[in-house]
Amino acid sequence: MNRKKVVRRALDGRPTPVYLEIGVKRGAAFRGISADVKVAVDPAFKIPPLYRRLAEAKARETHYFEMTSDDFFATKEDFLEQRRIDVALIDGLHTYGQVLRDVENTLRYLKDDGVIVLHDCNPALESIGYPAESIADFSAQHHWWNLLWSGDVWKAIVHLRSTRDDLRVAVLKCDFGVGIIRKGSPDSRLPYTVEEVEALGYSDLAADRKRLLNLKSPSYVGDFLATERESKR
Repeated sequence: MNRKKVVRRALDGRPTPVYLEIGVKRGAAFRGISADVKVAVDPAFKIPPLYRRLAEAKARETHYFEMTSDDFFATKEDFLEQRRIDVALIDGLHTYGQVLRDVENTLRYLKDDGVIVLHDCNPALESIGYPAESIADFSAQHHWWNLLWSGDVWKAIVHLRSTRDDLRVAVLKCDFGVGIIRKGSPDSRLPYTVEEVEALGYSDLAADRKRLLNLKSPSYVGDFLATERESKR
């Protein structure tokens, strides 16, 4: 199981779905996803022509927005109101603050039965979970052989599980941690204030990751999506 398979599972059975991907890079995920409408957001696309053709062959409409996600949500309200989101993959800047903004902005346009998928929610090593401002900042402080970076995305999971009583949130134990979010009553909550979440460090995650992340086996995605689909009936 990985983020692309989770996205495909979440899209499965939707008649004319809208798919949003934040942090597209070279399009490795975007080109393989089938949806009626596909929306790509990245401040610097590096998608080869072949990948673009493959991506566009799997959608009726394909839209590319070369801008930051903050700018996208600030300037494309009408576009998003006309294309409410079924499934979103958020895999952009790996910082707690940015991922939280991306999730909260996406929720404004997410259908009631929609699903948000997050990448890099469960860093296995402290170096992978190093909190940096950018990949360049991270790279400058680590050796070339140690450049896997998930940042502190995991804190966005803890934040949402502590502050939102209208979301179901969990992390699948695969592919550097695949977060899954949908609207609905949570199966469990965390007690932290925003200030306490901000103060958490990697040692806190390492000591208690199963509870903090609501960490689940990859097979849990079936139960998560089955519950989501049941809510549509």
